[in-house]
Amino acid sequence: MVHWVYAFTGCPGTGDYQLITNQEEPGDVVFRDRPGGLGIVDAFVREHVDHIMMVVRYRWVADEAPSTVTPAVQEALG
Repeated sequence: MVHWVYAFTGCPGTGDYQLITNQEEPGDVVFRDRPGGLGIVDAFVREHVDHIMMVVRYRWVADEAPSTVTPAVQEALG
């Protein structure tokens, strides 16, 4: 089983944090339901992947309703 460390940075209100996952390959985008956010999601885009250390760094780009966060993610992926 492969374990990746996802490092999330820049999210207002939650600070930087890490998550250990069992996924094979990190994706370009991660969405997270904001705790207590009443339908608000945080969107993160991948900034860097270290395949040797198995760490992927994601940068926060938006926190909005799921239907309106997509344009911010597309812009960040550019």
